[in-house]
Amino acid sequence: MSIAALRTESTTAAKSILSTGVDTLTTLSGALSTAAPYADISSAESAFVAAIGADVEKSNDVVDGLYTIVRDALVMAIGNIRVLEKFIGLRVPQMEDGNNFGVTVQMMMAKLLKDKREQLEKSLSDTSKYYSSRADAIDKFNHLSNTSKVETTSESSGKSTGGKDGDSNTSSSNTSSETKTSTGSDKIDAHRVKSLAALDAQMYCDLKFALEGMVDDYLIILDNFEKNMDKLEHPRGKAYGGYGSGGSSMVY
Repeated sequence: MSIAALRTESTTAAKSILSTGVDTLTTLSGALSTAAPYADISSAESAFVAAIGADVEKSNDVVDGLYTIVRDALVMAIGNIRVLEKFIGLRVPQMEDGNNFGVTVQMMMAKLLKDKREQLEKSLSDTSKYYSSRADAIDKFNHLSNTSKVETTSESSGKSTGGKDGDSNTSSSNTSSETKTSTGSDKIDAHRVKSLAALDAQMYCDLKFALEGMVDDYLIILDNFEKNMDKLEHPRGKAYGGYGSGGSSMVY
């Protein structure tokens, strides 16, 4: 496949993303309103304390649902932005006489896309730590019983000389195991419950804000493309054909 064919393919992919952009935002906004029922963090914390009850090891269904929706949306947006970045990169014209006039809009848009993508990638990375942090918080509850198993193996060998059958080598191996169960306090630490609920509420807000920010950024990107599509696709006018037979020369 030629560079020209790849350039055409990239343009088609970018325009497909842009044409469905508003529908994508509408779907995500609707999903967020359903999956994020609490308007503020104190309401979320109160609800999560009540939901934890006596079973601190059960998952938080609200945060789990939001976690899946948001992280899937972040991955989708990051992938789409990469497609748009490639589209711009392949539409940069050849440099002529040591300059690359006509690409200012492309350069500004490329920077916008890069900045927004990196923000989304950071959100994706930060939210991945939730379950590890929650497991650590649960481990600190002192009312939970703990069972451990210890297995010990001992080996011995020896040699005897003389005797009726002459010299002989002997060896033996013994394995023993011991299971220990420690029983914690009968009382659940109320402060630990609040700490776990606060962690859940913080992640609830982080996920909610991450998706709201992503929707806003995606809308800004769509708006900028709509306003500047001609200059992004044809920085030197539609009559210009100097994109090169061997690819684009991108200067930022």
